[in-house]
Amino acid sequence: MISPEASTLITLIFYALASIVGLAGMIMRSPLWRRLGCWLAMAGFICQTLMLAMGFHKALPGGLSLGAYLQMLAWFVLLCGLAVWFKLRQETALLFAAPLGLMLFAMSAPYLSALVQVPPSLKAPFYALHIGALFLSLGLLALAFAAGALFLFLEGRIKSKQSMKGFWQDMPALSMLDKINAFTTLTAFPLYTLGIVAGLIWAKPVFGATVTGDPKEVISIVVWLLFAVLFHNRLANGWKGRKPARLAVFIFLLCLFSIIVVNTFMDTHHAFIRR
Repeated sequence: MISPEASTLITLIFYALASIVGLAGMIMRSPLWRRLGCWLAMAGFICQTLMLAMGFHKALPGGLSLGAYLQMLAWFVLLCGLAVWFKLRQETALLFAAPLGLMLFAMSAPYLSALVQVPPSLKAPFYALHIGALFLSLGLLALAFAAGALFLFLEGRIKSKQSMKGFWQDMPALSMLDKINAFTTLTAFPLYTLGIVAGLIWAKPVFGATVTGDPKEVISIVVWLLFAVLFHNRLANGWKGRKPARLAVFIFLLCLFSIIVVNTFMDTHHAFIRR
């Protein structure tokens, strides 16, 4: 059987090749290279899926480390990138997902030995639903962030009348970036809500209260409120363009703060490292 180390290395190689080939395809304006980058990203995703299915992280005592968390997040980012590729026939989302997945995978390496001391009560069905729904929503939100950031950048170039020749001509139209942003955020919000509700239900028997004032709970509720504003205005008020792009970017950055700062450095039930 292939070792966890070899499987991780193969996945990293596929993601790295997908990032390099995809970027080269965009720079050289080569549809063939861009398509090859997408297929390499899919190969990396399949390899990582097999690694997870074979349970390479099941032997870790105490639960997920930060490294395993980041690797799972990378998997969900690629999953969402593939979904957008198949759903909207847009290679750009997957070509952006590949380097993001590569970055998350590479960042995971130093933390693979830092384990969370997770009690058996965390194996409840609502906990699995809580984690799964939130991971999927974060993967979608990462693509909303990429689409929103690229929208704002390209719109700035257009408004300042900078050249859009060559490489820039192959960038998705602003309308398509807005469509990707809308699709990902409108899909992610119900999943994020499901994850939050499942977490609150699970918290009652485990911690004795639905809301405990945990720092992660507070920032998650703030994210949910901002997400609700974005979701409502997209659906009810027909928000398009800069406003939803900016808000999606801000929400994702707030989620990154929650993952990197709150989970790692604050006293919370969701901490990665227990000393």
